[in-house]
Amino acid sequence: MKKLAMDGTAAAFATSSKQGRHSDFRIDINALRALSVAAVVGYHYGVFGFAGGFVGVDIFLVITGYLMTGKVLNDLADGRFSFIAFGAMRMRRIYPALAVTIVMSVLAGWFLTLPREYLKHLLQALSALTFVSNFAFDSDNGYFAMAAQTKPLLHTWSLSVEWQFYIWMPLVVSLIWRSAFTSKSKIGAVLIAIQIAAALSLAWCLWKSQSDAMGSSYFSLRARAWEPLAGGLIAALEIRRRSKGDTKPWTENPVVAIAGWALVALSIACPVPELRWPGLLTIPPILGAAMIVAARQGTGARSWLGFSPIQRLGDWSYSIYLWHWPIWVFALSWLSLHGENVSATHNMLMLGLTLALSAASYRCVEQPVRTRRDYWTLRRLLVGSSAVFASLAGFIAVAFLDEGFPNRLPDYLLPAELARKTNTPRDECFRNANSTKKAAETYCSFGGEEIAGRPSTILWGDSFANQYLEPISAAAAANGIHGLIATQSACRPFIDDPARNAGDQRACRDFNQSTLDFLVNHTQPSIVVLGGNWGNSVEISSLVDRLHSLGKTVVLIMPLLNIGFDLPQRWIEKQVRVGSAIREWKVEADPGLTMSDLRSEITRDLNGYRNDPRLIAVDPQSVVCERDHCYLVRDGQANFRDTAHISNVNAMQFRGLFDAAFKSALRVGTEADKTLN
Repeated sequence: MKKLAMDGTAAAFATSSKQGRHSDFRIDINALRALSVAAVVGYHYGVFGFAGGFVGVDIFLVITGYLMTGKVLNDLADGRFSFIAFGAMRMRRIYPALAVTIVMSVLAGWFLTLPREYLKHLLQALSALTFVSNFAFDSDNGYFAMAAQTKPLLHTWSLSVEWQFYIWMPLVVSLIWRSAFTSKSKIGAVLIAIQIAAALSLAWCLWKSQSDAMGSSYFSLRARAWEPLAGGLIAALEIRRRSKGDTKPWTENPVVAIAGWALVALSIACPVPELRWPGLLTIPPILGAAMIVAARQGTGARSWLGFSPIQRLGDWSYSIYLWHWPIWVFALSWLSLHGENVSATHNMLMLGLTLALSAASYRCVEQPVRTRRDYWTLRRLLVGSSAVFASLAGFIAVAFLDEGFPNRLPDYLLPAELARKTNTPRDECFRNANSTKKAAETYCSFGGEEIAGRPSTILWGDSFANQYLEPISAAAAANGIHGLIATQSACRPFIDDPARNAGDQRACRDFNQSTLDFLVNHTQPSIVVLGGNWGNSVEISSLVDRLHSLGKTVVLIMPLLNIGFDLPQRWIEKQVRVGSAIREWKVEADPGLTMSDLRSEITRDLNGYRNDPRLIAVDPQSVVCERDHCYLVRDGQANFRDTAHISNVNAMQFRGLFDAAFKSALRVGTEADKTLN
């Protein structure tokens, strides 16, 4: 599940060093870039003092909003603005270094990435080159999405957000400018539009931070537009002030600058929750960055901000941002394969490599394309970019035909790849954390055909229930039972209690209430299969009590194992180190692995039902565990696809448990009918 926040808006690193004809180079802004990129890298590399370093993304957005809005407005005032020329300027600045980084990451992935991950990486590379990777990573942001550390180009989402800002901002600003009658009304209309758009975006951001369980707003321009617009507002106010010949504003003083630097530094140093980012806590770093930009302090020749290493870091900031994350991801992969943890020495080596490649990228890619325009004409730039894109697209097509080039790996690693490849069954019917799914019907069906008067069942729970859907469906069909699917990501079944469940997502609470209401109002399904990632037994016993009061038979899936590590990945690492296949891997059945405390609590709290045939316990541990050990891998196949969920490859080994459970449930129904008769 996502949530290493990929922080850093790379295009802000790539913004021009000039603001236009009205201003000289701003060393304070370049220093702010340096601090921000240091924060981003420090956060990702776990350097002390950068606990909140992911706020770098927000700081960079302010910078780019200020510089680019000022550029557009100055060009409009001079009567020389061209949307095409603006896009070409941004393309020249951003695309070459990005393309080089992406190509190198694709080459590195060939040696260090499994087929399924490699296919995803290739698609993400294509989306990055077309500046839509924020949408690609948002769609891969679900409960079973690959961890951030396996996505070498995750950081390019910010480039896409910024490029989308480059499309909408100049388009809207130029339309407003050309629609106004006088120069004063033009800048005034733009100011009003920026303020309205920023206010709407901020309102949307704050609302989504509370209501969006999937965290999609993290990748959304709508939720982040207020950040570059804060910088754009400063630029527009400066231009209006110059046009009126006003004196220096109150904001241009050292106190404002110092306060701004303090806000930014505190935001970077202090740990802040990133789960609902951007949100209310995003305002302080935005305010701090805006104050620094508006204050225009520290621009003199003797300013400490002009210290050469700081300015050099600011110059390299775009390339540093581009290179630091792929280096981190691939280094982690290599270290993991060799059984090593990241040490301080490794971090220093990665930082050194990042700086070396960034300096080379700045000198050999960024600067030549920017300065040698006699050679790097717009035509050559477009032809070269198109060639890179076409080559990558062709390579991706071949990769998909060959399923990720599995032949580049030893055959004995492919079963682990197969285990990871499988996802939650009937994914179109599995609701995400926002309680939405692809299938149109309220509850998808499984098992046998629906027959009036015959008992039916419903599978209610989260992914720990849905993972058994294949064996449950087969068992239901064999027993002539029609079933319904009521499963939602990260949403264990419970009876909603305002006090006890206040910390649960609203979407989950509503889903559970609607499922319970459905069971209250319908005689069928009479069999309820419950499964979930429960934290205590109280919720289970209260739910069983309620369902029994409705006359339902409950099939309770007991907890399986809590492995605590990514099983396929660890299996791959073990096999790579020994250089051959490991067809069986069993571990000691210790209390932590088997969750014995939770299982004991469940047994104790449901003790009153030990002789009640309407409560049928299904224990998957009886399938994968024997005496004092449990099998993680057996007969050359992984039993799990991650840290706790079963692999679909071996899911059918649990069918016998559910077949017996449904037979017992049908006997309960038959005996109840005889009693009534």
